[in-house]
Amino acid sequence: MLISVSLDFHHASVTIRERFHLADARVDQLYALPRTELVHEVALLSTCNRLELYAWTAATSDEECEAAMLDLIDRWAEGDRERAKELAGLVTRRAGMEAASHLVRVAAGLESQVLGDNQILGQVRRAYLQARKAGVVGTGLHRLFAVALHAAKRVQHETGLIGGRHSVGAEAAALAARQMGPLVKRRCVVVGCGKTGERAARQLVKLGAADIVLINRSPDKAEALAKDIWGRAAPFDRLHRELARADIAIVATSAEQPPVRASSLRFTRESAGTDGRPLLFIDLSIPRNIEPEVAGLAGVTLLDLDALQPPLAQAAALRKAAVPRAEVLVADELAGFEAWCKAAAARDALLPLRLALDEVCRRELAFAGAQQGADLDRAAERIVAKLMARPMVVLRSKTERGESVDSVSATLRTLFGTSVPMEAD
Repeated sequence: MLISVSLDFHHASVTIRERFHLADARVDQLYALPRTELVHEVALLSTCNRLELYAWTAATSDEECEAAMLDLIDRWAEGDRERAKELAGLVTRRAGMEAASHLVRVAAGLESQVLGDNQILGQVRRAYLQARKAGVVGTGLHRLFAVALHAAKRVQHETGLIGGRHSVGAEAAALAARQMGPLVKRRCVVVGCGKTGERAARQLVKLGAADIVLINRSPDKAEALAKDIWGRAAPFDRLHRELARADIAIVATSAEQPPVRASSLRFTRESAGTDGRPLLFIDLSIPRNIEPEVAGLAGVTLLDLDALQPPLAQAAALRKAAVPRAEVLVADELAGFEAWCKAAAARDALLPLRLALDEVCRRELAFAGAQQGADLDRAAERIVAKLMARPMVVLRSKTERGESVDSVSATLRTLFGTSVPMEAD
C-alpha cells in the first residue's frame, strides 16, 4: 500500500515548513535508515511550498497503516520524540489511491501555489532520481513516479496549464512591478540564480527592468545569466552593498542560514545614504533567507511566500480554463495505476511459479548449450512468459472482479515455494 505524510502551503505556513525542512545531507541520512517490516520504499519531495514523504508499505490493516505513517514521521523527525509528536499533529496523511492521486496532481501543477507551476515537474523528477540513487525506490514507488511524470508531461503538451509565466519566480517579479510601479528606472537585485531566481530575472526584464544585478554563490551562474539578459553580475561578498542601492530585491537561494542580515543591511544603507529609501524584498526561499528583523528597517517592505498567495490566486484564475482537460488526463493516468495496483495480488500469487519455471528453463537450456549463455537467457524468459500468460489472465480477472486470490497464492507457495528445491526424477 502507498502512504504519505506532508506539509504544504495549504495547511502549513512558511514558518512551520522551514522548521521541518530537510537539507540534502539530512535527506541522505533519512534514506540511509534501515527498512522495516512495514516500510519497504521511501521518497521525499521537497519544494519551496511542500515537504512530502511517500512510502510503500506492507500494511494491510488500519492499525498497520497508522504504524507505518508514524514510522515515516519518526524518520522525518530524526528520532526526536518531541519533534515527531509535534510533526504528527501537523502533517496531512494520505493512503492508497488518495496518496497516488495527490502526487500525480502535484506533478501536473494542479496543487501548486501557482496553478500550473512549470518548475514542479522538474522538482518531482529530481526527487525521484535522488531516492532511486539512494537505493530506496522499489517497484511500487518506481511505478508511481513514472505515472506522475507521464501525466505531467501529457498535461504540459496537451493543455495550456503548464507553461508561460507559471512559476513562483516570475510571479514574484510581476508582484514587484505592481508594488513599485514601472521598473524601467528601478534597480533590481536577484540573489540566487537557480531556476526560481532565473525566472524572476527574466520576467523582470520582460516587465521593463533595465538595471538588474545578479548575485550567486557560484559566480559562473550569475555571470552567464547576466550576459544573457544584459544585466550585471556581482560577487557574493558585495551582497549587502548591492542591496543597499536596490529598489527591489528578490531572494531565492537554498542557504540554511539567512544570508541577508538586518545589521549588515542597516550599516550599508546608512553608509550609502539610502536608509529610509523604499526597498521591496521578496523572499522565495525555504528556509527563509532574509532575517525577519529586516522588515523593521526604515523604508523596507518584506514579503515572503505566504504574502504571495493572494496575487498568485488572481493569476491562477487566468489558467483555470485548462484545468478540466488536465483533470481528465490525470484521471486517465490514475486509472492505469489503480489497475496495476489491483493486479499486484495476481503478480504476487504467481511469483513462486514464475521463479520455479525460470529456474528450470535456465538450468535445462544451460545443460543443452552453456556456450550460448546470453541467447539462452533470453530464450528462457520467452518460454516463461508464454507459460505464465494464461494463469496471469485468469488471476487478473479474479482481482478485477474483487475476488480474492489468497487461496491460489497459498497453494502455489506450497507447491512451488522457492525454499523447496526442485529436482527432476
